[in-house]
Amino acid sequence: MIYVLHDASNPEAYGGLPRNPTIPWTVRAWKMPLKWLGNLAIIGGLAGVFIHYLRFGPKDEPKDEAPAKQEVKS
Repeated sequence: MIYVLHDASNPEAYGGLPRNPTIPWTVRAWKMPLKWLGNLAIIGGLAGVFIHYLRFGPKDEPKDEAPAKQEVKS
């Protein structure tokens, strides 16, 4: 949560906010590895898409087949 304080030198006056907030070590312990794993997953996914495109190329439609015309009966 983000607070905008009128008097930033006295945060205790606004609902008991701490003077010097810190992030617990337990949060840092699980957040850092998950950030790295998430970044590796994104990079791996993008690399997979790029390699698939290089190997199989774009999806082409056959040009020699004309689309069938439908007759309208009145």
